Amino acid sequence: MARGTARFDAGILRKLRASRKVDGRHLSAAELARLLKTSKARVLAYEQGTSVPEPKRVAQMAQVFNVHARELYQARTGKADQIKDLRCYAGLTAAELATAIGVSRSTYRDVERLAILPARDDGTLPLKIAEELGLPLAMIHRALDRHPAADERRTVIAGLLTELFQRAEVQHHLARVEPDDKTLLKIADQLRRPAPMVSRLVNYDLGRYRDLVRRHAVAQVNVAYAQTPRAAQQLSREIDDLAKEIKRRPFAVASTQLKFLSEAMTSHQWRTVVTLMVPHPVQFSIEVFNALQNDQVWDGLHARGFIELDLEPGTSDSITVHLHPLAWESCAAQRRLYECLYPRIPVPRLPVRRTHERRPHRKDATAADFLTGPREQEKPSRTPPLDW
Repeated sequence: MARGTARFDAGILRKLRASRKVDGRHLSAAELARLLKTSKARVLAYEQGTSVPEPKRVAQMAQVFNVHARELYQARTGKADQIKDLRCYAGLTAAELATAIGVSRSTYRDVERLAILPARDDGTLPLKIAEELGLPLAMIHRALDRHPAADERRTVIAGLLTELFQRAEVQHHLARVEPDDKTLLKIADQLRRPAPMVSRLVNYDLGRYRDLVRRHAVAQVNVAYAQTPRAAQQLSREIDDLAKEIKRRPFAVASTQLKFLSEAMTSHQWRTVVTLMVPHPVQFSIEVFNALQNDQVWDGLHARGFIELDLEPGTSDSITVHLHPLAWESCAAQRRLYECLYPRIPVPRLPVRRTHERRPHRKDATAADFLTGPREQEKPSRTPPLDW
């Protein structure tokens, strides 16, 4: 059996040949074999399910019948396509895709079977897969996030977080977790990230969880002193809602951390975004652009739809960068997580972005701004800062 094609549906091929006309007529098995440059016996074997075609052959069949290759595979009821499915639709074997994206077969096997990116990935592997398969980057991230192995990791991490969160409920006891904590080390192993990094992420979520527990405790005190039945009823509903949120929080945090780490920007990309998070476009030289391009910074940011690049009118030695409004909102929302991920990249207080219209340029950015870190901020504007 050909690898990577176990979900090929022989019945659909039979129906296509019987119902869909090609050049005004229904194809015989021999005619289809001729178009596929194979034998009639092989086509009949495909239709009977005794032989499974390779992804490239399935893609050829789809082209003959003018349908998407997905239609020749068994549908995943209620589930998103996985990386393996997307690869087969593109007509590629696992070995071919691994070679195309520049990784070993074993590394790609972990991506496809376990939804695990290599520990030393620079953030460009999902981008390379998307480019080779001709698909949006978001579809690759979704396939990784909804993989059964990712679901299993979420469940394991949620169980470990529940243990840590229960410690945080103890009054008059510090909730901070150190990198050498046994439970945290198990979480770091599941996330495949260094323990100090995972410690920062977990402690951030522990603080938020403890605040949730505090609000629940305050609501319980308030309901005891409610002055009207209506106030007591409202506080009782608040207590129930907070209790449900406390119960859900470990799994929600596990899902958030897995998704964030799988889609997180590289340190160079985040540093560049931080420099761009000003309420007006940034102008810089071709030299800086080329330096960032060599580090594959722009590829990742452009694929995410975060930036727009404009050549300055009448000149070829400067480029203006616009951070997309949705990127602004996304990065601002994940600011705290990125501070845990890259603590050496300071993030200034962000001004409110009141409009998406382009504004006068700030001073030209230098290579140091993007490759080593953001420079000191200019004098604050009259626009009030966001309240973090």
